Amino acid sequence: MASEIFLIWGSGSGPCWRVMITLEEKGLQGYGNEMVSMEKLHSSKEKPANLIKLNPRGKVPAMKHGDAVVNESLAAMLYLEDTFKTQGTRLLPESPAEKALTLQRMVEVVELERKMYGLGMYRIHNKDNLDEAKVAQLEEELKKEIKVWDGYLEKMGENSYIAGKEFTLADCCAISIIAMFPRQDIDLEKHAPSMAKYYNMVKDRPSVKASCPPHYKTTPSPKLLGALY
Repeated sequence: MASEIFLIWGSGSGPCWRVMITLEEKGLQGYGNEMVSMEKLHSSKEKPANLIKLNPRGKVPAMKHGDAVVNESLAAMLYLEDTFKTQGTRLLPESPAEKALTLQRMVEVVELERKMYGLGMYRIHNKDNLDEAKVAQLEEELKKEIKVWDGYLEKMGENSYIAGKEFTLADCCAISIIAMFPRQDIDLEKHAPSMAKYYNMVKDRPSVKASCPPHYKTTPSPKLLGALY
């Protein structure tokens, strides 16, 4: 089955990583793949032809399974869970209440991602002319969002995942973003203790380690979030 899957991805992309965690959890190791440079993808007007063939927007991840093409990361994850539901880890609970919470958190994590990247991209694109009031606004929005997620995890209790006692699609999404904070020297234990416990519990999960962006192991991250706290 894995041999019929082909994924175009970029190292360091949260959306790519969450799809790759899902593939690992479903036991689909050995899928075909091609890594593209995120730097070149963002800076060049010319996108790789094979990427454009799968995704006219030239964005990653782009996934093909047989004749089916799924580009958006959340759609790809749901497709994989539905297509291979009896294989590997069950990532979407049967209970209506647990399923609802999993889907809610899975989609909701985009807010955390958007606010983190919003601050980082503003700093990159305006590094020579930063509006400190704008920076302060973006920082406050991100800190509030971190607090929301820390509250969710505190409410779930010790040794719980994002949506319950089992690892789900919501975790595939959440860890791909939360793992970026330690790389930015954000002291989660001090500022988001429940999130810190969650990160420490999930970061060494086999699927997370196996799909970890290669450059995370060798390249320090530029401090795009500045002195957030």
